[in-house]
Parts: sequence; C-alpha cells; structure tokens
Amino acid sequence: ASYYCNKLGFEELAYRGLETGSREVVSHVVKQDKIVFVLSSALNPGNEEMGEHLVKHGDGVKDVAFEVEDCDFIVQKAKERGAVVVKEPWVEEDKFGKVKFAVIQTYGDTTHTLIEKLSYKGLFLPGFLPPL
Repeated sequence: ASYYCNKLGFEELAYRGLETGSREVVSHVVKQDKIVFVLSSALNPGNEEMGEHLVKHGDGVKDVAFEVEDCDFIVQKAKERGAVVVKEPWVEEDKFGKVKFAVIQTYGDTTHTLIEKLSYKGLFLPGFLPPL
C-alpha cells in the first residue's frame, strides 16, 4: 500500500486488521480518483483461500469487485449465463448501515465480488476504519 501511495499518487482511505478486530486478514484500502484498491494479506499461516491462490499464481489479483445496484438480480443473471456462485449473497453491517455482498467466478481463478451498499454511510465497508 505504501508503494501505491508514495510512488503512484494513491491516498490511504481505510484499514482493517488486528486493531479493528480482523484476526485472519489485514487489508489496506488506497484510492486515486474513482480507482480503489484493497490490498490484503493473510495474518496466519494456513489461510487456505489466499494460500492456494498464492501457491498457484504468486502475487496477483485474486478478486475484482464491482459496486452494483441489485446484487440478487446480478447473481441470478450470472448463474443463468454460466457463472459459478462462489458465495451466495450475504449482508454485513456496522453502526453505519448494511452492505450486501456476493462472490461469483466467471473464468479462471479470479473471482468477482458484487457489493450493494444498502444506504451505507461509513468510510468504506463494514469493519474498516480510517488508516492508522
């Protein structure tokens, strides 16, 4: 994250890690105009989801997320068109509101997270706080 900020002009936006209650993954969110990257790493050995991807592909893009208006509709259409639903829609919330997520896989090992903000007013997403 520091490389993106120091060399490429991104700014720190949000953070999730041990200090915010996340015990498995640490994530730094950086932003430049409308581009937002979430850079995540496993905190413990044995993280199967991240570990398997790293062993197979090395450092790289595991997931590309899209903010959508109707998560359920898009998941249904993606199923009809042959996408694999990795994780059915679920809702996360904090004191700033609710966000609906789903994860689909269309081609290869890269997944796509669909994010529907249900009147969410927080900084980024539930569980994220301002950078340290």
